[in-house]
Amino acid sequence: MKKYRILASLVAAIAVSFAFVGFQCSSAELTSAKLYMQRSEWNQAEVHLEKEVQNNPQDEEAWYLLGRVRAEKQNWSGMLDAFQHALKLSDVHKKDIDAVTEHYWVQFYNTGTKYLQTAKDSASYYGKAIAAFNTAILLEPDSAMNYRGLAYTYLNMGATDSAIAPLTTLWTNSKDKEAGKFLGEIYFENGEKLKQDFENDNSDKLNNLKKVTSIEKGMSEEDVASTLGQPDQKKTEEPPKVKGRAKVIGKTLPKEIWIYKTYGLTLTFEDNTLKEKQVDFVYNPDIDSTKYQLALVQFNKALDILIPANKLYPEDQSIMTELTNCYIAADKTDQAAEAFKIAAAKNPDNKDFQYNYGVILLKSNDFAGAISQFEKTLKIDPEYWNAVYNLGATYVNWGVQIQDSASQNSDPDSLRKAVSAKFEKALPALEKFASHKSNDPNLWELLAKVYAYLNNVQKAQEAIQKADSLRQVH
Repeated sequence: MKKYRILASLVAAIAVSFAFVGFQCSSAELTSAKLYMQRSEWNQAEVHLEKEVQNNPQDEEAWYLLGRVRAEKQNWSGMLDAFQHALKLSDVHKKDIDAVTEHYWVQFYNTGTKYLQTAKDSASYYGKAIAAFNTAILLEPDSAMNYRGLAYTYLNMGATDSAIAPLTTLWTNSKDKEAGKFLGEIYFENGEKLKQDFENDNSDKLNNLKKVTSIEKGMSEEDVASTLGQPDQKKTEEPPKVKGRAKVIGKTLPKEIWIYKTYGLTLTFEDNTLKEKQVDFVYNPDIDSTKYQLALVQFNKALDILIPANKLYPEDQSIMTELTNCYIAADKTDQAAEAFKIAAAKNPDNKDFQYNYGVILLKSNDFAGAISQFEKTLKIDPEYWNAVYNLGATYVNWGVQIQDSASQNSDPDSLRKAVSAKFEKALPALEKFASHKSNDPNLWELLAKVYAYLNNVQKAQEAIQKADSLRQVH
């Protein structure tokens, strides 16, 4: 505000000087214009000044005065155009031109800021703030403050796509941290929306594709039927008969052959177990991937911002987290793993680097590596709660993978022992996290499943009751 008053005084002094402008050696048009300016008859003054610069385009004073007149008429682009013509001819009025331009810039920037604050109570002021900041940009296109104010106005009113342009200018010109952060977030959220639309539009087809690819040797007939439904055709193939009097060691069971014409699968079962999976053709449900490809474009735009932003501001956890999410969403976990591996190694005392590398490893199903990183994180900060939860979740996921990947002939006792060992290691972290965030029903449901698998019936019941009660509250 102090700066504004000084500038206003300066401009006022310049305006007063019009009363003392001499008329010596002036053309008739310029002399008339000055008289009209003294009487504040701006339209007439502009007409005569425009005639003067048309007849005498080298008249620097006429161009300067034309800019002043257009400023009075609030024709800002016309003002700037006239001032630029004047400055090309001479610097004699440069100080005055800079003062006038800065005065009006301060005025519009302060007005935009005021409207932005007022818009918190009345959304109708957002449009006024946008108009003010755009005029401030016109007057001072190199000022980062203008673009920041305009971007925040769009963000506050929920017009995130409109905020991209001013944020991009901020990021490109000054590598502004907040601009990079917001840009990455906008592109990521745009990608997530497109990806969700893709999944919603193709949900049935994607679900069928997932079912087909989930069929593996070792599954029972019941599991296959539950996944794909009954086959289009069933055939029974009897084993060849043994001639002669050879001793029969064991009985050979007939083969059950299931044919799924739609999915291009021929499945052969022996003793209720899938022994052979023949792919007759690759199942293609004709998925429209347009929105998925558009989502990848948005994710890559986010990465183009967030990767350099993370290098410039490595201590900013929100940028790092957004970058991690983007790598995962764009299916670039391999690139992410290498980048965060290097960052974690170079910054062994940085808990955020250790944690984010762990998240990438968890996404890649490198459970041992993820656990190591989460433990390093917690050694630095024992109350890094996301690391506490993910440490427990990693052990659970590891146990589930062991169970799901077990063959039909696996020893049940050994399998249960291996899974239980992982679940037991998960419990301390999950219970610690529950003491921190006890109002999450999904967490208590997960604990209930772990307790149940470990035959702790009482705790399993208590956990499921806790989950149910929390869901009723919410």
